[in-house]
Order: sequence, then structure tokens, then C-alpha cells
Amino acid sequence: MMCRIVRVVTLSIVAGGAVVAQAPAAAPEAKKAPYEFVADFSLASSQGNQEVTTVALGQRYSYAFPSWKFSQVASALRGTANGVKNAELYQAGLRADRNVTKKLTAYLSVDGLRNTPAGLNSQFAEAAGLAYQFLDTDMDKLQLSLGLGSLQRSFVGVPDRQNDFVGNAAGTYRHLFSRVSYFEQTAGFTPNFTTSDAWLFATKSAVVAPLSSKIGIKVAYLINFNNAPPLRPASTERFKKFDGLLTTGVQFTY
Repeated sequence: MMCRIVRVVTLSIVAGGAVVAQAPAAAPEAKKAPYEFVADFSLASSQGNQEVTTVALGQRYSYAFPSWKFSQVASALRGTANGVKNAELYQAGLRADRNVTKKLTAYLSVDGLRNTPAGLNSQFAEAAGLAYQFLDTDMDKLQLSLGLGSLQRSFVGVPDRQNDFVGNAAGTYRHLFSRVSYFEQTAGFTPNFTTSDAWLFATKSAVVAPLSSKIGIKVAYLINFNNAPPLRPASTERFKKFDGLLTTGVQFTY
């Protein structure tokens, strides 16, 4: 009787091992590409009593290495009404993030801006700081950062450049509905330690709805707020503090 039990147990183990050996191996998960490239384009045009044309272009690129990440952004907007320029905005930025821990990074960034309708010939900002990833799930991502840097600006009709020591507090939140469908909110506050009332604030809200796996419709609203805008040329009146920009266009993701 005991020999029969041992024989049954032995056969069960051998059969179980054969089943395990014949079971197909689990398919490896697809590796996420280390890079991302996104481009968007929008165009608005009207003819007749008023000829208005507005073109907006934007792109961003990022590449993640094992211990650091490089990112680059650029955008341009130009508008004319009856042949006269009524909108012009150019932005570009470079940033490098170095991993300190799994969620904490140290960053260096350089940003440029030109917005002549708001009285700004050029603006360059260099910053260094720390960023912390509070959320990093498949659906939700939230990063907040704090930094210090310098700000150089030249204004329309003013020959001298203004150089300031500034801070930076920024945040980015994104909720993904799919790979090319998401809601994103960014905000940045720049306190000015040289001229206390000359602080800046910028925010952007964007929603992308998919047309295909790589193409979507993007609706975005950008706000730039300058608490101490420059004087208009040959005038005692200042440029407006607030600039708002609504764009609707097509976005491509690779």
C-alpha cells in the first residue's frame, strides 16, 4: 500500500513538472520608448470685410536616459488683421533633469520668450532647482518644482536691458485617458527678488481628444500675467498686465 502511494505521488510530481515545462512563457511587456516627440498646428483665417490670419505651431521633445532626462519645447504664434500684425509670440526652452532619488530630481533650465504686442522684445531666464514627482501612475502624473535663477529682459522702446534675481515655483499635472488623449494643467510663478512688484505668472490648460493612435485634436488656453508691464513707447500708459491665448488645432504624437 505504501509503495502504491509513493508511486502515485511520484507520477503526480513528474506530470506536474511536464505541464509546467510545456506551459508557454509569459509574453514580455513592451518596453516604453525612451523618447517622445509631440507637434501641434493650428490655423485660423477669414476673408471678406476683414482679412484675419492666425498661425500657431508648437512642439516638444524629451529623451530619458537611465539617470537623467533631457527635454526641449518651442512654440510660435503670429496673427495679422487686414495685413497688419496684431499677434506675435515666440517661446523656446531647454531643460535637463538629473535623478537624485526615484522621485526627486535636480534640474537646470534655460527659457526664451518674445512677445512684442505685450511690450517684450526679449526675455531669457536661467534657473536651477529641485523637482519632486508626487504622482507617477499610468493615469495621473503630478510634478512640483522650486528653483532660483536670473531673468534678463528688454522692452519695446527701451534701449537698456533689465537684469533681475528671481525664483521659480512650477507645477505640471496630467491625467491620461489614452496615449494621445489627456488633460494637462501647468502653472508657474516667478517672484522677483530685485524688483518685488515685477512678478510673473503663467498657466496653460490643454485637452487632447484622439482621432487615431497618433493624432488628436488639441484645445489649449494660455495665460501670461506680468504684474509690472513696461510703458508704451512715447506714452505714460503701460501695456496690459494680462495676455490670454486660445488655440485649437491638430496634435501629432510619436
